[in-house]
This record gives sequence, C-alpha cells and structure tokens, in this order.
Amino acid sequence: MALKSFASKHKKDASNMLLEGASAKAVAETFGVHVSTIYGLRKDMGHGHTKADRASHVVTLRLSDEEFQALNAFVLDAGLPSRTAAIRSLIRAATGFLELRREEYLDLSEVRAELKAQGRNLNQIARALNKAAFKGQAKLTAQDKGFLSDLKRAYVALDGRLATAFREVRQKGRDALHSGDRT
Repeated sequence: MALKSFASKHKKDASNMLLEGASAKAVAETFGVHVSTIYGLRKDMGHGHTKADRASHVVTLRLSDEEFQALNAFVLDAGLPSRTAAIRSLIRAATGFLELRREEYLDLSEVRAELKAQGRNLNQIARALNKAAFKGQAKLTAQDKGFLSDLKRAYVALDGRLATAFREVRQKGRDALHSGDRT
C-alpha cells in the first residue's frame, strides 16, 4: 500500500511496529515508503538499533586541539581503527566494562599463534613416524601410538579452550556494555 503522505498516525504505527521488533525494511514495505524514511523515524523517535548488541547512540563532543592530537596519538598507539573505537574503548575502561587491552590481546594472540605452530610441528612428527612405520623403517608400539593420541587430544583441547576464552572475553565486554552491567 503506497501512501501519499507519511502522516503522524502512520509514523506512530510504524514506530510501534519497530518497538515490537519489526525490521526497518518490513515497516517500509508495510507503509509504502523508502527504508531510509523508517531509519530517520527510528532515529527521531530515539529507538536506536533493533538489534540489542549494536551501538546505537551518537555522542557529540568538542575537543581542544591538544585533546584532539592526544586522541589521535592514542588511536595510533593502541592500534585502534578509528577515533570512535578509541573513545568507546576509553569509556569501557573508565566505567569498568570487561575488555582486554590491545597489548594483552596481542600477547594472547601470540600465544595462540605459537600453539598453532607447535601443533603443526607435532603433526609433522606424527606423520613422519607413521610414514616410517608404514614403510617398515620404524616400529611404533602401542605406547607410542597412545602417547601421540594423548598429545593430539591435549593440543586440540587447549586450542579449543583458548579460542573459547577469546570469544567469551570479547562477548562479555560487548554484553556488559549493552546491558549496563559491570564485570
């Protein structure tokens, strides 16, 4: 149904649909308006994003030249992608939200990279032993096979735990920020 005008009554109905969880695209199709009209309505009504884990509030601030230069230096030093990311990171840190500092994250990333390298080395050793045993050049005992199997299980478990920890720390930080809970 295409409307000639998007009147206040229609805006209220569209707003209610957004609050009930309808997507902007679905609301736009319902009222026959462009989706950007609905995004504008959502912004005007202060609804924010329909997805709870998305940042949706715009904050405007003014900085002196010195403060602006300090912010730019922080962005570079911290290796962040933008000033917005830097400000968000500073706010999270100042308000107690859980988030790894870049250095800590990089340290853990190095540990994970080293673990992967060790895993590749173990794979190559096991492959060489198995190949030699297959050709009859070496004899692997049941104890040797059990050791290699245990080593592989331990590696896979450790790598899985480390990957899970990375995901959980990042998600807890996002969840805390969006729910307002401090961790």
